[in-house]
Amino acid sequence: SLKSVLSEIRLNLKTGESTRRPIISESEQVNLEAGMVNRNHLGRKTRYAYLAIAEPWPKVSGFAKVELFTGEVKKHIYGDKRYGGEPFFLPRNDDPESAEDDGYILCFVHDEKTWKSELQIVNAMNLQLEASIKLPSRVPYGFHGTFIDAKSLVNQA
Repeated sequence: SLKSVLSEIRLNLKTGESTRRPIISESEQVNLEAGMVNRNHLGRKTRYAYLAIAEPWPKVSGFAKVELFTGEVKKHIYGDKRYGGEPFFLPRNDDPESAEDDGYILCFVHDEKTWKSELQIVNAMNLQLEASIKLPSRVPYGFHGTFIDAKSLVNQA
């Protein structure tokens, strides 16, 4: 059985010592994996992380928004017999001064009862479903990828 513990690890570069602090209380513990944060805040103190809820293992039944300072966990569950992949945070804009959770969570979801799949777009602030796009075929569980805009694609050349 899987038991993952979301933790903060601090490294003391002078002494070589490390400390570990579980972020979520024991009573709120849930198996989380494949997390991400708002890319506009990379390298800075980050308040929120969005992680796949790996339950029932190895399927992903939803995602969690974790407040990293308090350990508060808010969940978006896909529904009965509905499973998906890792969540992807897409900022509403590229302004690093906007609220850290001002954006959307994109996730592929597959319904095992109807055998239909969709891309869900969830408001990252309140975890409400904003839109659902029906997909012509299934995205396999465990698919890893990223979303980039045309400008970012051109800049890679």
